[in-house]
Amino acid sequence: MKKDAQYFETVIIGTGFSGLLAAIGLTKKNNHDFVLLERGTDIGGTWRDNSYPGAEVDIPTGLYSISYIPYKFKKRYSPQSELLEYTNYIIDKFNIRKYTKTKQSVTQLTYDDTKCLWHVETASGESYTARFIIDTSGVLANPKIPDINGAESFEGAKFHTAQWDHSVGYEGKRVGIIGSGCSAAQVVPAIAGKVDKLNLFMGKAQWVIPRSDRNYSKAERFINTLPVIRHLKRLMIFSYHEIRFAAFRRYPFTQKITQFIKYMYARTLKKNLERYIKDEKLRQHMMPDYELGGRRVIPSNLYLPALGRENVDVDISGIERITPTGIRTKDGKDIPLDILVYATGFYAYSDMKKALTFQVYGSGGRHLNSEWENEAVSYKGITVSGYPNYFKVNGPNTGTGHSSQLCYMEAMVNYTIKAICAVKRDKNIKAIDVKSNVQSKYVKKMKNTMKLTVWQNSKCSAFYRKNMTGEVTSLSPESVVNFIFSRKWFNLGDYNLLK
Repeated sequence: MKKDAQYFETVIIGTGFSGLLAAIGLTKKNNHDFVLLERGTDIGGTWRDNSYPGAEVDIPTGLYSISYIPYKFKKRYSPQSELLEYTNYIIDKFNIRKYTKTKQSVTQLTYDDTKCLWHVETASGESYTARFIIDTSGVLANPKIPDINGAESFEGAKFHTAQWDHSVGYEGKRVGIIGSGCSAAQVVPAIAGKVDKLNLFMGKAQWVIPRSDRNYSKAERFINTLPVIRHLKRLMIFSYHEIRFAAFRRYPFTQKITQFIKYMYARTLKKNLERYIKDEKLRQHMMPDYELGGRRVIPSNLYLPALGRENVDVDISGIERITPTGIRTKDGKDIPLDILVYATGFYAYSDMKKALTFQVYGSGGRHLNSEWENEAVSYKGITVSGYPNYFKVNGPNTGTGHSSQLCYMEAMVNYTIKAICAVKRDKNIKAIDVKSNVQSKYVKKMKNTMKLTVWQNSKCSAFYRKNMTGEVTSLSPESVVNFIFSRKWFNLGDYNLLK
């Protein structure tokens, strides 16, 4: 017998950093009538799922952390294990587990126009109703696995980096890695010295740049949490990454310095390729033929040296098919493998059929999934006209290509909490729905700004573009400063008030 739907004033979908921020934000405003729905068996989000060898953040943790929750990080670029510890520290500090229900994979959201309520259905059969929906389901939560002939025939172990099977030992084995983006650049150096043979099946060249990384002493870990020092360091890291934005946004007054920065990065990469990659054909392949920033930059000091190891081979001919015993390349080689790893990233907003992991039906039966397949639009990347009281944190065009995503998350969640509080203050308002003309004006301005970025103008495929080569659907064309301030104030005048 189907259970009656449980009512909560707010349903938060997802328990990654955005979901945790939403829960903290509600409790700070003394709103405790909410539930977090997590599809997994435990809370955690990105750093619970991405536990592959070598997984770590590519932004210094002085900035890749919640601004008001300090932590004694051990390393400048923290590994997955420490970021998961930080996640659990936040969960325990704010007692978030008591608000959370796990094994609740949302399958459908449906808005009831007569009651101004959302109905939430889950795969477990449990259902919920809520006045507000805060959808924080991750953009990088849906692994992308390429459709390669013969994949089902492979007799060894195979898995995506985001679904790493830790029951399968890779020591002394023959391992194949498909992909050459950020996750591959972390996995390769982490396992190269432990496997018998590692074959990397490389796609398009990536911009690989060096970074300054080190472990902190106990004294530094303590000092880094002192308020004045912590905020000063955060400001310095923030400012450095914000200045880098000039390299991705085409400002006329920064053109010369931008060209110089890109020249220096190209020169550094060329020198490092000459130092570590002996094969001339591979060196040429690994030197990008597109502008810096066209794809996500890979900051690593370990990746290129690992590719130069004797037990590491790199294939650039392409994959013909996967066989029961390995991979056949397009140049006719049969490469035997025991383990096959897909380091092929996520769909994000490149495939709009995969952007939402559940069906969303709004006012009058409108279908968000279908609408976004046509055009991924929203207001400030958070609300969508026709979907009252639905807040999509990390919506279209809210990702960063140059800084910490947590800065963006905090801004979006703060806006969402202000919106909910504004609605609750006026007892006559049941729901708010962003005006279609306000949304259209925002989208037009955002797309015009996007035309001035390297992301939209670069002549290469990227996961943050629709169908990999179309308009940019994932990244924001705004600097972090502009992103934060443009969402700092909530204006009820932008919305239709449903009473």
